[in-house]
Amino acid sequence: MTPQELKTRLINLDSWIKEAQPIAVGEYVKLDGSNSLHSLHAHIGRNNNTFVNSIRTQFSGPDDFIAQWIAGLNVQLDLIKATGKRNYGGRKNSEQFLLEFLQHDFLREYVFKFLERNFYRNFRERIRAKPDEELWSLWFGGGSLAWGLVISPARRDAEWTNDKSQMRREQYDYWTVGHVMKTGLIDPTSDQPLRFGTLDDLLVFYRSVLKRVSNSLYERDVADRYIDYLTKSRRPLNEPFLIPELRYAGKEQKHEYRLDYTVLNPYSLSFVGFEFSPASTHIHLEGIKTKTQQKVNEELAGKWKNEMDKRNGYFGKFGVSIVTFTDTDLKDMSACFSKIESVLTERQAERPSIKSELSVLLEAHCQC
Repeated sequence: MTPQELKTRLINLDSWIKEAQPIAVGEYVKLDGSNSLHSLHAHIGRNNNTFVNSIRTQFSGPDDFIAQWIAGLNVQLDLIKATGKRNYGGRKNSEQFLLEFLQHDFLREYVFKFLERNFYRNFRERIRAKPDEELWSLWFGGGSLAWGLVISPARRDAEWTNDKSQMRREQYDYWTVGHVMKTGLIDPTSDQPLRFGTLDDLLVFYRSVLKRVSNSLYERDVADRYIDYLTKSRRPLNEPFLIPELRYAGKEQKHEYRLDYTVLNPYSLSFVGFEFSPASTHIHLEGIKTKTQQKVNEELAGKWKNEMDKRNGYFGKFGVSIVTFTDTDLKDMSACFSKIESVLTERQAERPSIKSELSVLLEAHCQC
C-alpha cells in the first residue's frame, strides 16, 4: 500500500465513523443508558493488547487483525464464565458490552470500522515482522571477513548498534534485499556501511565477494542460483536475502558455528538454515585403519554431538531450523536449491476470517 493509498483509506474511515457516531451513540444508550462517545470508544479500543498480542503479532491485513481480536474476546468471555468474575458495581464488563455490540448489525459494523482505522493508523507496526532481539543484528561471513545486517544501524562510541527508536519506523521488510539496499552491510572496522547504489551492484558483490570466499563448490553453486533467482524476480527488493555463513557467536569469534546459508523470511516468519554436508567434510575420520572400533565410535559420537549442539544452538538462539543436504541430495543441486527456493517464496499462511471467528463467538456466548 502506497502512502497516498493509506492516507485516502484513513480519510474515508474517519469520514464514515464521524457520520455514524450519532447513530452509534443512540444505540449505545439503549444498551448502557450512557450517551458518551468516549465511553463507547473506550469499550472498543482499550482491549487491543488484551485480545491480541499487537506487540508481537504480524498481521496480514485489517481482516486478520479483526478476526484475531474477536478470537481474543472469545477467550476473555470464556475466562469470565469459568472464573465467575463479577461485574463491577453491577455494571457489565467491557467484554459483555462488546458481545452485545457484535450482535447488533449497526454497532458491529461500527466496531469493525473503528478497528480497521486502528489497524491503518498503525499500519507498518501491524504488518511487519516482530523479531526477537537476537535477530536485530546479524553477523555473517567466513573467517575474519564478517559483515553485519542490522535492522536500524547506528554508530555509537565507535561500535555499531541498533537504533531502537527508529526500528519501528523503517519502511522496508526486515532481512530482505530491500533491507540490504536501504541500510547497506556493516563493516565492523569502518564507521560507514557498505552501500549499494543499484541492485546490480549488490549482485556483483554477492558473486565476487560473498561467493568467492567460500571453498565449497556446493555453496558457490547456490550463490549463482540465488543471483539468477533474483534477476528473474518481479519484485527483487521484497525477496528474502539469502545469508551466507550466518555466525552463531557474532563478529567476535571466528570459528563458533556457522550455517552455510540461512533464510529469514519476514512474511511467513520461517527461519531456516541449510547445511551442505558431504561425508568427506562432516563424518570423515582420519587414520581410521589404525584405530580401534571403540575409538572410531567415540570420534563419530563426538562429531554427531557437535552437529546436534549446532542445531540446538541455532534454534534456541535465533529460532532457526536446519535442513541438511547429504551426499545423496548433493547429486542433484537443482533439487537442493528448489528446497531453498520454497522457503524464499513462502508467504503468509491463510488466517482465520472475521466471519468464522464471529460465528464461533456468538455460538459460544449468545443466549438468544
